[in-house]
Amino acid sequence: MPLQGILNTARSLAYYTRRQEVTANNLANANSDAFKADRIMAHVVAGVDAPVPVQDIDLRQGTFRETSRPLDIGLNGPGFLVVQTPQGERLTRGGSFQLDTAGRLTDQQGHPVLGTEGPLVLQGGQVDVQADGTVTVDDTNVGRLRVVVPADASRLLKQGSGLYLATGPVDDADPTKTRVRQGAVEEANLDPLQSMVDLVTIQRAYAANIEAMRTMDGVLGSITSEVGKTS
Repeated sequence: MPLQGILNTARSLAYYTRRQEVTANNLANANSDAFKADRIMAHVVAGVDAPVPVQDIDLRQGTFRETSRPLDIGLNGPGFLVVQTPQGERLTRGGSFQLDTAGRLTDQQGHPVLGTEGPLVLQGGQVDVQADGTVTVDDTNVGRLRVVVPADASRLLKQGSGLYLATGPVDDADPTKTRVRQGAVEEANLDPLQSMVDLVTIQRAYAANIEAMRTMDGVLGSITSEVGKTS
């Protein structure tokens, strides 16, 4: 029936609209350190004749960009570093860190980066970060970066600025599987060119559904007119 077809097409349009929003946001963050792309998948639900969008975070690791800057830190393997924000602890994959006026290691927003014993204070000259997260300043051990892995990655919530909220429990990362890299920054885990191709594909699919809706609307109008004439 034309009416049911219009309803199904409207649901498809909602799906493609959401997919376009997510893809555009991914593309806008293609140059953001350690950005994790969102993915939209179409799920089939019993009793629904149109795709139902389901969104999740693609946690696959991005490539590394060598910077040789001592305070640039990334993670090679699963897991997250931990920062302290006014709203509580948040997770991050790292990036270009800095020192505040008190000598604390912070992210670009000024949130202290946490070690296993609290915020890391780096006062001195040469900063070295070992693969297990141990931090030394002028050959003196000042702490160890706290690296954690969410027990259920599907419960992570993006908070903006590369931060994540863990709504479930987190465990300490296995140091044999997750290594800290000093002087390197993880890049976004997406291909900008592929994202642009995806946007074009989505726009074409959206336009095709709009045309189909117009056709069905015309058929419905003709049926209504004919019914009116015979009544």
